[in-house]
Parts: sequence; structure tokens; C-alpha cells
Amino acid sequence: MSCSFLDLQITEVIAAGATTVVVPGMIPLGCEPQLLALYQGGGGDDAGDYDPKSGCMTRLNDLAEHHNRALNHALAELRRAHPGVSLVYAELYRAVTDIVVSPGRYGFRDMPLAACCGGGGGPYNFNMTAFCGAAGATACAVPSEYVSWDGVHFTEAANRHIACAVLNGRPYDGGAPPTMSTVTAWPAAAEVGRSRIGCS
Repeated sequence: MSCSFLDLQITEVIAAGATTVVVPGMIPLGCEPQLLALYQGGGGDDAGDYDPKSGCMTRLNDLAEHHNRALNHALAELRRAHPGVSLVYAELYRAVTDIVVSPGRYGFRDMPLAACCGGGGGPYNFNMTAFCGAAGATACAVPSEYVSWDGVHFTEAANRHIACAVLNGRPYDGGAPPTMSTVTAWPAAAEVGRSRIGCS
């Protein structure tokens, strides 16, 4: 996503009357079962390619973090251009990595990088020729115990935890490291969302 595309999209939403715009950050790509299976054994110094705590691919996560820094920089510029609008950055990256590093804490199996539905077996249960829904693919018995549904999409349970982490956190509306002057509370409507999806 280029900054000019982002500028255009957000400017159009503001022109339509939005006063609060939530912009989601990128998830940790290196924790996606599809990408992990695709690049598995892809060469390089294998030991340095995976985070020892999460098992996620560091190069892809570094790319996602770079994207999120650029996104926050672009949002800071947009805030200056639209001072009457609250542009809020939703931190998805940390919400996902928290679940992947400590799945049991959130009620998931101790295999957060494996897809519930797939036909690949192995540590990621993902194979492009046996994608979820294709012949040879099977679904796990209890999807709510898995983080990934099909290697690309999160399960409903994981999405709920991610949404709760975002809604229970204090959203950034100031770009760089938050201070009390740059961190705002979610709009009151967010409380309805927290209640509806069962956030504690």
C-alpha cells in the first residue's frame, strides 16, 4: 500500500463525514501458516530465520514491522492535514504475536502456527494443493482451540481475542511512541463492541 493510496482512501472517508477513522496495522506475516509452509527450508541461515520464542519467520515479521512504522508516519502526516479528525492506529501485530507466543494463556492449543483446516500435515498443516475445502483436506474437531482456520484466515476465536486486545488497549492517535498527549480513549461506541464480543 503506497502512502498516496492511503492518503486518498482516508481523505475520501473524511470527505464523506467521518470524524474517527481506525486504520489497522499489519499482522505478523511471519506467523502465517501459509507463508511458513511456502518458505519452509527456503535457504539462508535457517537458525536466524525463525524467532525462537514464537517459531515465526523473522524476515517476514521484520517486513510487517517496517510497514507499520511507515503507516504510522503516514498517519502522523494525515493528522496534521486533518486536525479535526481522530485517526487511530489499531495495533494488530502485537495482539497476534501475544497469542502465538503464549497460546495457552488465551485458550488455544500449543500449536498456534498450525491451520485447523488443511491437508498439509506437519507443523503448519498447510499445502497449496490440499487447501481447506479441497479433496484430501480435513478440519479439526474444535476450531476454537486453533489460532488459524485455514493457514490464511484466523479462527473466529482468534479474531475475537485480537479484537478484544485492540479494543481493550489504548489506541494510538499520535504515531511514534505514545505519551499521555498522544494516546486517546476509544470512542464510547467501542464499549458496545467490547460487550457484544465478550471482551473481559
